[in-house]
Amino acid sequence: MPFEYLREIARTQLPLTVDTEANIDKLRVLRAADLVSVMLPSATADTQQFARVLAITPKGRQMLAQELERSP
Repeated sequence: MPFEYLREIARTQLPLTVDTEANIDKLRVLRAADLVSVMLPSATADTQQFARVLAITPKGRQMLAQELERSP
Protein backbone atom coordinates (compact mmCIF):
# COMPACT_ATOMS: atom_id res chain seq x y z
CA MET A 1 0.00 0.00 0.00
CA PRO A 2 1.45 3.39 -0.93
CA PHE A 3 0.75 5.04 2.45
CA GLU A 4 2.72 2.30 4.23
CA TYR A 5 5.57 3.06 1.84
CA LEU A 6 5.35 6.74 2.83
CA ARG A 7 5.91 5.70 6.45
CA GLU A 8 8.94 3.68 5.35
CA ILE A 9 10.31 6.65 3.42
CA ALA A 10 9.84 8.86 6.48
CA ARG A 11 12.21 6.58 8.43
CA THR A 12 15.03 6.85 5.85
CA GLN A 13 17.53 9.53 4.98
CA LEU A 14 16.62 11.53 1.90
CA PRO A 15 17.31 11.74 -0.96
CA LEU A 16 16.49 8.08 -1.54
CA THR A 17 17.09 6.13 -4.76
CA VAL A 18 14.45 3.50 -5.57
CA ASP A 19 14.97 0.90 -8.29
CA THR A 20 12.21 -1.67 -7.83
CA GLU A 21 9.28 -1.36 -10.20
CA ALA A 22 6.68 -1.98 -7.48
CA ASN A 23 8.07 0.80 -5.29
CA ILE A 24 8.36 3.17 -8.25
CA ASP A 25 4.66 2.54 -8.91
CA LYS A 26 3.90 3.39 -5.26
CA LEU A 27 5.88 6.60 -5.66
CA ARG A 28 3.76 7.52 -8.68
CA VAL A 29 0.64 7.22 -6.49
CA LEU A 30 2.23 9.18 -3.63
CA ARG A 31 3.31 11.94 -6.00
CA ALA A 32 -0.14 12.11 -7.59
CA ALA A 33 -1.53 12.65 -4.07
CA ASP A 34 1.10 15.38 -3.50
CA LEU A 35 2.67 13.49 -0.59
CA VAL A 36 6.25 13.29 -1.93
CA SER A 37 8.56 15.23 -4.18
CA VAL A 38 10.16 12.68 -6.50
CA MET A 39 11.99 12.42 -9.80
CA LEU A 40 10.42 9.54 -11.74
CA PRO A 41 11.69 7.67 -14.82
CA SER A 42 9.90 8.17 -18.08
CA ALA A 43 7.31 5.53 -18.87
CA THR A 44 9.01 4.72 -22.18
CA ALA A 45 12.54 4.10 -20.87
CA ASP A 46 13.89 0.66 -21.86
CA THR A 47 16.92 0.78 -19.55
CA GLN A 48 17.08 0.12 -15.82
CA GLN A 49 14.66 2.51 -14.21
CA PHE A 50 15.06 4.30 -10.92
CA ALA A 51 13.36 7.07 -9.04
CA ARG A 52 14.79 9.60 -6.62
CA VAL A 53 12.72 10.67 -3.62
CA LEU A 54 13.74 14.22 -2.77
CA ALA A 55 11.37 15.09 0.07
CA ILE A 56 8.12 14.40 1.83
CA THR A 57 5.81 17.33 1.10
CA PRO A 58 4.11 19.34 3.84
CA LYS A 59 0.88 17.50 2.96
CA GLY A 60 2.69 14.16 3.37
CA ARG A 61 4.11 15.20 6.74
CA GLN A 62 0.66 16.32 7.85
CA MET A 63 -0.80 12.92 6.96
CA LEU A 64 1.97 11.16 8.89
CA ALA A 65 1.38 13.40 11.92
CA GLN A 66 -2.37 12.76 11.82
CA GLU A 67 -1.72 9.02 11.76
CA LEU A 68 0.50 9.32 14.85
CA GLU A 69 -2.25 11.23 16.67
CA ARG A 70 -4.73 8.42 15.97
CA SER A 71 -2.37 5.66 17.13
CA PRO A 72 -2.99 4.39 20.66
